[in-house]
Amino acid sequence: MHDLIKECVFRNDKEQFNNIEDKAIGFADRYIGSGVIIQDDIFNIIKNYEQDVNLLLFPIPDDEICGFICNYKGKLFIYVNTNLPLEKQIFTAAHELYHLLFNRDQLENGYSHMIKQDDLDGKQEERTANLFAALLLVPRTLLKEQIEILKIDPAKLNLLDIIRLMDVFAVPYKTMILRLYETGFLRDKDADKWLQVPDRDENEGVLYEIRKHEIGLRWQERTRIIKYGNLKALIMDNNDEELIPKAKAEKDLSYIQKSMEEVFEEIGEKIE
Repeated sequence: MHDLIKECVFRNDKEQFNNIEDKAIGFADRYIGSGVIIQDDIFNIIKNYEQDVNLLLFPIPDDEICGFICNYKGKLFIYVNTNLPLEKQIFTAAHELYHLLFNRDQLENGYSHMIKQDDLDGKQEERTANLFAALLLVPRTLLKEQIEILKIDPAKLNLLDIIRLMDVFAVPYKTMILRLYETGFLRDKDADKWLQVPDRDENEGVLYEIRKHEIGLRWQERTRIIKYGNLKALIMDNNDEELIPKAKAEKDLSYIQKSMEEVFEEIGEKIE
């Protein structure tokens, strides 16, 4: 049996699963609204939830680095690597939202956390944050509703059906398989079978079918967007730190990019 099934919270601790699902539903009801499929609105949700949080979007050519959340000199930062496919950027943002919501005391005391690819695949200490992200992005009621709308028959489920659901919710393949398993749409052996399908191979499996049928291509885009959050203003106002000359900051964003890279390097050293 695939490790993601053997180790998932749903299989091993139903009480914890229900608790995390309640948290995801409660957050969605209060800050998003019922019946809303989030997709890439997750970035605006984070910014609107707490405007003092600096959401940084910036490409790093390393697929192992997904993002991080940290308290840096009294300021909260969430970083997402925009060199990743957009579906993974979305999941990373939702994962870090969990830490923002439920690890706030630790963050205020200097807690920092970096998420790497292994964490997205179900590393033990990050299961709770992964589960919250999946439940928030793919709510049970909306998943069942979309299965009915798309007329997907569990007895005739095929890879294209799963890809269509991935396109609706803008989540990675493994996330969708686990949500189908957690909602009872897939049994253990069926989920295990689907998890054996290659998901990032350009010559077979999920990514190959996505490109062949041109379904969900936008979520595979490596956007490489650069957004500085409040960092530009913070740098310009930070006379004591003298990260860059104030006049230059207004005219030349390359200075800010250089400062960001220095911040990332310092944060990375502290986190790792």
